[in-house]
Amino acid sequence: MPIQMERRDTLDVALACGLSDYPFWASCERRLTDADIACALAEDRLIAPDDGRDPNAPMSAEEHAARVAWLVRHGDYDRFSVTLRDGKLADGNHRFAAALFAGVETLTCVLMGDTAEMAEAA
Repeated sequence: MPIQMERRDTLDVALACGLSDYPFWASCERRLTDADIACALAEDRLIAPDDGRDPNAPMSAEEHAARVAWLVRHGDYDRFSVTLRDGKLADGNHRFAAALFAGVETLTCVLMGDTAEMAEAA
């Protein structure tokens, strides 16, 4: 499977992944909104990254917003990366949401599978 890294425009990443808004987490009751993230920031409800957390544990929209809010406030956008696999956002959904909310123009993308093959052909 080809793997490639490149810097891409954040909005182009959204379009390439078929996202017209924030990512949707399967275990979440609804999609996040700007208001969810802004409220988490205003109320200082921040959830820091935790390597010990089960990535498949269900989280509410408020909890996802608090994770994104932590990244908006403390994240190093130059070091953010997301993984795209076969045209889908496979890893880095919270980082991607934080970048969208903060208006970050470009992201480092790890391209895998068909996504990397498409990038090589471009």
